[in-house]
Amino acid sequence: MRKLLTQCAVAVLLFAGVAAGNPSALPNGAAAPMSPQISGALGSQPVVQPYTSAEGRFSVTFPGGNPKLDSQKVDLTGGGSTTLYQFWTELENNNISYMLMYNDYSSDYANGDPQSVLATTRDGAVNGKTLLSDKAISLNGVPGREFTAKDDTWNYTVRQFLSGKRLYQLIVVSKPEYPATQTSDFLNSFRIK
Repeated sequence: MRKLLTQCAVAVLLFAGVAAGNPSALPNGAAAPMSPQISGALGSQPVVQPYTSAEGRFSVTFPGGNPKLDSQKVDLTGGGSTTLYQFWTELENNNISYMLMYNDYSSDYANGDPQSVLATTRDGAVNGKTLLSDKAISLNGVPGREFTAKDDTWNYTVRQFLSGKRLYQLIVVSKPEYPATQTSDFLNSFRIK
């Protein structure tokens, strides 16, 4: 599942690069390898662990305990690169995932209208999925979007915030038969430092 989320995140970066006027933006690297997962027993409440990243300038509470961390450099053929930082836990035998990702855009791209930037990143994230809901939100004045989507296998709940040139994405992915019961707790605990 984490590989699926990484591919979605890279698609968001590429879509944003194309929308920013760089149609040749393509990743030169493959998705990061899968890492060990944290699993909970079906029907049990997972351990909840507050997590703060000084470098990422955020705090959030992760169901499933301390998150795993990975980063991936995405080289853009049109020039430049960005690093995608990923924090995640997986539960119920990898049928539910809670993930926070962030990356920094170039100043040129991030200086656009925040809701236009967020709508573009939403479009990249839901490419190939059915968009179920979408609305503009904010967190202490930081513009954001919240949307839900689904495909043949997974349900997605996403919140995105654009703080300066940094895009934060909180993503909950679950199979329909494994409802993610701590979605609101995870999403509502997020704070930008």
